[in-house]
Amino acid sequence: MVAQSDLPFRLMCEQLYNVDLSYTQMIHAYNFAENGGETFRRNHLDVYDRSLVRDVLLGVDSSALIFTQSQRNALEGLDKSDIEAARRRIISALQAKNNSLEMTLEVKPCVVQIATHDPDVAAKAANMILERSNGQCLAIDLNLGCPQAIARKGRYGSFLHDETPQAAYDVLSKLRSTLPMEVGVTAKIRLPPTQADAQEGKLGHELRNNSPVTIEERVRRLIDCGVDLITVHGRTRFENKAAVGAANWDAIHAAVVTAREYSGDVNFPVFANGGIEDFSDAQKCFDKTLCSGVMSSESLLENPGIFDEQNNIASGKALLERQLQYADMYLDYCTIFPPIPGSLGIAGGSFNVARSHVFKILHRYLEEQPDLRSWLGDQELCTIQQARALLYELRSRYSALDEEQLKMKTSWKDSSSWYRRHRQSNASSAAENTEPLSLEERKKLAKLRIQALREQRLSLSRA
Repeated sequence: MVAQSDLPFRLMCEQLYNVDLSYTQMIHAYNFAENGGETFRRNHLDVYDRSLVRDVLLGVDSSALIFTQSQRNALEGLDKSDIEAARRRIISALQAKNNSLEMTLEVKPCVVQIATHDPDVAAKAANMILERSNGQCLAIDLNLGCPQAIARKGRYGSFLHDETPQAAYDVLSKLRSTLPMEVGVTAKIRLPPTQADAQEGKLGHELRNNSPVTIEERVRRLIDCGVDLITVHGRTRFENKAAVGAANWDAIHAAVVTAREYSGDVNFPVFANGGIEDFSDAQKCFDKTLCSGVMSSESLLENPGIFDEQNNIASGKALLERQLQYADMYLDYCTIFPPIPGSLGIAGGSFNVARSHVFKILHRYLEEQPDLRSWLGDQELCTIQQARALLYELRSRYSALDEEQLKMKTSWKDSSSWYRRHRQSNASSAAENTEPLSLEERKKLAKLRIQALREQRLSLSRA
């Protein structure tokens, strides 16, 4: 996930919320391998020696992983006591999670995901990644799943796999023949286009009467390339955003069966992705697909504890407190490990990564507090300290509500979650229950938001 799978978020999910394996954000291999591309490499790869990460967390060398002005900007206004307090809160949470602090301080190897259509560029970038990651790169993953339009222009993601599949297989074969065998080569894919997609003219490069490949064919070709693991997103590239539908777990099951039969390895690892909203969905997915692991992206961004069985929520107060704690803890990790800026800005990129996480975690409540949502989106809010002030204000607005009042709020409904924002059932129910605002009503609401924002800032300046 570009600008979403940052080191502080990965560490929080792994150390506190039962995530076994994390992937980095997608890295453009050409930019990474380019001569003179040191700034890009520094700003996009956040995989470091595990002992260095542990030392930073324990305060042995607090600034060792702060390389950019953007990271320093995100920390503006925090003094040593603020940083130490964040460190203590993380350590306390780790100790509460497990009696052995040594175990919970573990820094797990991760998978680094790249995007390219060029085998030589892929090999060069992958070897540079291995050199910089000090043994913490478990595998190189080729992104064959991105459905965004920019992926077509760049010839990567699901467009590469759908439109020029041999190019994708050439990249994977090159990676497997080039990298050490102890480093895995993996691929994250989507389901191939359907016959209906072809008949509707969605596949401009194919004749309408051509039969698209099957998921079974795709899996066999991937195994022929020597991949060590396959992740299957149970949707086609056309099932995206507003057009998203239910994930096809039957197709993932077919991929699992094919991989194990064709490879001759009854345990060949296939991960399932798509349709995981909570812990029970993960269990159902295991049972339905027989997969080796379950991957989450959208849901995890809102609920980092999705794989923690203890995080099931039965009350409005518990839900509110859980989401606020997620946001607080993430900001604690950002205080110790300010995110690298990636492509989100030379000056403000580090905090923009954090801003995006806070927005998704608190999405259901920010939708009820439009002035706070606007405040979070304002580029003048650009530090972790300011984000803390926003969390404090949000908490204060709900603190006086009892359980009955909280459950009367839209934020209690499943349809208000970040995960459900593009789901059709959510959209249709919202359309049925919401009358469109008139122009005058919209103007009035805008004025109220501006006034509330000004009052909020004034009260914070006086505090």
